[in-house]
Amino acid sequence: MYRTKTQSISLGSLRCALFVAANLALPHLFHLVPGGGIAFLPIYWFTLVGVMRYGVLTGIYAAVMSPLLGYLIFGAPASVMLPDMLLKGILLCVAAALTVRLWGIRIHSAVLAVVAAWAVAGLVEWPFTGAAYAFQDFVTGIPGLVLMSIVAPLIAKRL
Repeated sequence: MYRTKTQSISLGSLRCALFVAANLALPHLFHLVPGGGIAFLPIYWFTLVGVMRYGVLTGIYAAVMSPLLGYLIFGAPASVMLPDMLLKGILLCVAAALTVRLWGIRIHSAVLAVVAAWAVAGLVEWPFTGAAYAFQDFVTGIPGLVLMSIVAPLIAKRL
């Protein structure tokens, strides 16, 4: 049986909405632990899963809509953090799409995508915020960057 164009669009939209919902729920769980959001960067996890499994458009949708809806609905993240989060999310999508295309859904693809996205974001932010802020995730967010790089490809393979 063939799917109609409307069914394909609705399945894709539902998939994107589920990744956004996961990106909104996961930070609430991590924020139950003091400093959990800063240490584990949970709003990016399902963005990475989405782009690794379903492609760059799913990832970008999750990367953009998750922080914006989180801010509008819950007031978190703070508005001053939105540009930083949007930049990192979009760069993560582009980097992950490239690495998955080259090496498939693998841990080393995710590691390279995460490091590349955060390094480029840091270089872009550095002139505006200073090095300490621009690269703080490489210090405070190491647990999240490492876990995201390991867990995201495992989840993406199972979907």
